[in-house]
Amino acid sequence: MSKRRKMRLASLIMFVIAVIFVFCAVSNPALGRVIYIGNWAFGGDQWVFCYKVYALIMAGLFAGSFFVKKG
Repeated sequence: MSKRRKMRLASLIMFVIAVIFVFCAVSNPALGRVIYIGNWAFGGDQWVFCYKVYALIMAGLFAGSFFVKKG
């Protein structure tokens, strides 16, 4: 199996796991809870933002696997 194919397979698996994770995390009823870090409140909107960034990074890694040189 070539390096390109291995990278694409690994990134596809990671992307699918990321999508499943984000779906489960966003549908969690505890998402609305606020966590306080010192005087700063980290609530549901911040969690959704973090999950979106995570999904974008995984999508970027998957897209990046198409640009790996043959080898």
